[in-house]
Amino acid sequence: MDKIHDVIIIGGGPAGLMAGFYCGTAGMKPMILESLDFLGGQSAALYPEKPVYDVPGIVECTGQQLADALTEQAMQIEPIVEYNQSVDEIKQVDGIWNLICKSGKVYKSKAVVVAIGKGAFSPIKLGFPGEDEYFGNGLTYTVKHINEYKGQEVLIVGGGDSAMDWTCTLKNVAKSVTLIHRRDGFKAHIGAVNQIKAMSQAGEIKMLIPYEIKKIEGKSKIEKVTVFNNQTNEETTLSVQSIIICAGFKPTSDSLKKWGLDLNEKGLIKTHELCKTNIPGIFAIGDATEYPGKRHLIVMEFGEAASVAGAVSTHIYGKGKGGAEWWSGPKKKKTDNIEVNNNNSTNVKPVPVKQ
Repeated sequence: MDKIHDVIIIGGGPAGLMAGFYCGTAGMKPMILESLDFLGGQSAALYPEKPVYDVPGIVECTGQQLADALTEQAMQIEPIVEYNQSVDEIKQVDGIWNLICKSGKVYKSKAVVVAIGKGAFSPIKLGFPGEDEYFGNGLTYTVKHINEYKGQEVLIVGGGDSAMDWTCTLKNVAKSVTLIHRRDGFKAHIGAVNQIKAMSQAGEIKMLIPYEIKKIEGKSKIEKVTVFNNQTNEETTLSVQSIIICAGFKPTSDSLKKWGLDLNEKGLIKTHELCKTNIPGIFAIGDATEYPGKRHLIVMEFGEAASVAGAVSTHIYGKGKGGAEWWSGPKKKKTDNIEVNNNNSTNVKPVPVKQ
């Protein structure tokens, strides 16, 4: 642990994995500190079976498939990965960053990339009666296994992309799906909203706007829910076995404040040119950050990962210098029908082509 790494990336989600990959291809040897015992972040931990449609070049995959593919890609550059390490304190000693974990371990590096995503976030609660009581007994803020909703009557609450996605996904699994949202405006992409509205008009789902939950009833698990129109106070009781709250997440920013990072009113890290924070040598990317024009899409995380690799390289080595030679691909790779062994560039052999 006395070794000084080029860069330590806090977080092994999509943003952190790609940051590690790009840092590695730029000749640096990154370390990834992950608080869980697996890589993949939110995609693997919260939404393993959620369909993902907005990754360039991939028409459709699940959250787990995306996490697995990104992990495999990042592992090609052989980063050092430490699991079950939650960073508690970051301090600089003689120009070197010391990352002190809750486990007591200390890791050192020349630069730090914060890519904690929603790992340091908690779901936003709506505060209606029974919300805490029924959590885990039919009420949830994430969906891990789609088949658990097979044959159920499901209520989805929210107006963002997650609410739209789960409504589309579960309508063919659940017995029925009802979506409620507290106002006319939506945060979700307009195309997704129009799709949901068309489903409602076709009778494939039920959509109630502007409605909120008034109370939940049930002996040990949810049996029915009373919702009300927040403009007319009209009430409707629905037979429901599962409630999915899609109100977003809020950051648990105690650690971020402790690290001295500049946060906005939402508790997100303010970043500037090339993913820089207010502290030189500490960079931030992904869902934990915000800047003018930021959209919380995975494609933006990938762009930020590429940008931060260049910024870290410049910070460590100086502009235009970089680390070792540019990465030329994995030790063994296939190009068309030729397998190339990068340990010996002259070792090229044909690979049989399937007819």
